[in-house]
Amino acid sequence: MSSAVNPAGAVRSDRQIEPGVRSGNLQQLEEVGVSVSHREDDEDLIDLREYWNILVRRRATVAMVLAVSLVVAVLVTFLATPVFRAETLIQIDREEGKVLEYQDLTTQESFNSKDFYQTQYELLRSRSLAGRVIDQLGLRSAGAGASDASDTDALSFFSEVAGTITDWIKGDSSQAEEVVEPDVKTLFLENLKVRPVKNSRLVRVSYDSLDSKEAAAVVNAIAENFINMNLERRHEASAYAKTFLEEQTEQVQANLEDSEQRLVAYAREREIINLDDKLEILMQKLKEMSSELIQAESARISAEAKYQEMLKEGPASTAASLGNRVVESFKARKADLDIEYQELIKIYKPSYPRMRQLQKQIAEIDRKIADELAAIAKSVETDFKAQIRREAKIRLRISEIKEEILALQDRSTDYQTLKREVDTNRGLYDGLLQRMKEVGVAAGVGTNNISVVDSAEIPRGPYKPNLKKNLAIALALGLFGGILLAFLSESMDDTMKSSEQVEKHAGVPVLGIVPFVSAANQDSEVQSVSLLAHQAPQSVLGEAFRSLRTSLIFATAEGAPRVLHFTSSNPSEGKTMVAVNTAVTFAQTGNKVLLIDADLRDPSLHQVFSLPNTEGLTNYLASDVEPARIAQATNISRLFVVTAGPVSPNPVELLSSGKMLDLVGLAQEKFDYVLIDGPPVLELADALVLASLARASLFVVEADKTRAGVLAASIKRLSGANARIVGCVLSKVRYASGYGYGYGYGYYDPYRYGYGAVDEQATSLPERSVS
Repeated sequence: MSSAVNPAGAVRSDRQIEPGVRSGNLQQLEEVGVSVSHREDDEDLIDLREYWNILVRRRATVAMVLAVSLVVAVLVTFLATPVFRAETLIQIDREEGKVLEYQDLTTQESFNSKDFYQTQYELLRSRSLAGRVIDQLGLRSAGAGASDASDTDALSFFSEVAGTITDWIKGDSSQAEEVVEPDVKTLFLENLKVRPVKNSRLVRVSYDSLDSKEAAAVVNAIAENFINMNLERRHEASAYAKTFLEEQTEQVQANLEDSEQRLVAYAREREIINLDDKLEILMQKLKEMSSELIQAESARISAEAKYQEMLKEGPASTAASLGNRVVESFKARKADLDIEYQELIKIYKPSYPRMRQLQKQIAEIDRKIADELAAIAKSVETDFKAQIRREAKIRLRISEIKEEILALQDRSTDYQTLKREVDTNRGLYDGLLQRMKEVGVAAGVGTNNISVVDSAEIPRGPYKPNLKKNLAIALALGLFGGILLAFLSESMDDTMKSSEQVEKHAGVPVLGIVPFVSAANQDSEVQSVSLLAHQAPQSVLGEAFRSLRTSLIFATAEGAPRVLHFTSSNPSEGKTMVAVNTAVTFAQTGNKVLLIDADLRDPSLHQVFSLPNTEGLTNYLASDVEPARIAQATNISRLFVVTAGPVSPNPVELLSSGKMLDLVGLAQEKFDYVLIDGPPVLELADALVLASLARASLFVVEADKTRAGVLAASIKRLSGANARIVGCVLSKVRYASGYGYGYGYGYYDPYRYGYGAVDEQATSLPERSVS
């Protein structure tokens, strides 16, 4: 199994490649045993660590928004006008104290309603109650200052700003509708708060005002007027009910007198004295006869069942026969004679006198049994017929009683109608008269179901502004806004930050990750970041390039490409630094390495190695200079450099010439590895020419700078020139900013990896632009 090496030098197996890798590169990886696994199943999973990395990278944005929110909250708090809040506690019972056991006129229906308490709360917030308090205290500008001051709360301030922005987006402010100034009652109700106490009959009523004394006076006035209004509603309801009952009583009394007169006249005309008693007697008889009919029907059914059983089974099988003592005694006597006869027949003949005597006795007993059974059958039949006659007589009597009742009802229909009308009018009159007297008494009783538990006191300090509350709101809004802005900035930022992103957009594996270093605090012997792998081999950068060297060895089936071209999308992405340090690491392993500066437009290798640039690649390509003259030895063993030479006006033509191809071929014969430091890809054709000459190309991508579209365009352009891109190098990675490897290794700690004590100075060098 082949391995890929991370920048810290730890070898990882089975490098995972994104689905965007081109088939050609997949084939190259499979040739060296690198397994390619699609991670489509993981794309839907929420990576909390990635979200944390985003917040760490954008912590400055979050901190800035949070700081602005807190500063605004503090300014709003100290610039706001103090608002005082007074509060009273009121108890609202479902029933008032019972002085009289009379049903109340105004609250009985409410007590039976589940909306009773909600109704009371709305009455406390009613405009009529507000008007009475305003008139009582003379609050002609009530609540205006408190309402304005309440708007200076931090949350209200942010809401107002958001509303202003929304109005500006929707249209010109000059076209906005004219604002109508609210009236005194509206402002008063805005400062009034009604808050029920959970699981109790208590309610807290508070009022906000710029004047502490006014706040207390208003709350106490609200409680007082609320109680008075409740009593007034009861008194008004009682007075109205009494007047209404008096009118109804007079009307019902007249109706009662008229109905009584008509009843008396009708009874005198028909000579009716008392029909109720006679009708009651007949109804009682009908009830009794109905009970007897039920009993007769039951007896007749029982007798009929016995009679039918006798007809079907015979008299001997009936229940009466089986239970008859006479029949049973005859049967027992016969059984004894039969036994005796059977014993004697064994000795005597049937004609023997004793035997004949027994035969006569048996025959006599059979006759008596038959006579007794006949008598039983006759009695069953007689009983059945008797029950039929009894039932018929009872039914006849019931019919006669019903006829008498119907006849009596027909004669007294009009009488009963008149009598019911009299009874109804009398009952209604009595009820109205009783209720009218109760209302008259209850109207004078001033009981109430509302009471004040705690009266409002003058507040000692302001209720608003509340610094802690405003800071808490500002903290929440600032964090939310900062996080939202951080994620928005991150979503709009398409620069490369991890190896996964590079592999996704480039379609090739990342062979190495180079951390960002600067030269501010590095050792005086370290003169250049590009030579850090040589001057500080135990530094983090040295470890990163040794890992890159190992990855290159496993990049192809033949090992590391002998002719390797370095390029990038844009200048200053670190390709020269990568090329130099890669060459140094190959030379450190005992290989003979040639480093060619093919960036004829902006050469830099002569500056890195402090070499003269009077003769270089352009001299060889444009004249008859021998290759040996342009190859210069460096202070690094087995590392040689070909500088660019004087700047040429036509670098593309020089690089496309046959002499460049000959130089590369000759270099392969003389050196183990040939590394070509080329120019950037975009807007130049030089990189395409060099990519076609080299055995492979290594693409350098700068973290936080190279954009996704630029990277994809560069790779596409190189692929169009038939370049063989073995992989990418992610350079200038700031691990402390929350960047990860992209392979699940988490954060990289440069102080925990290396040979013993790591060179801490090499990890905090000032940024140097090396193209």
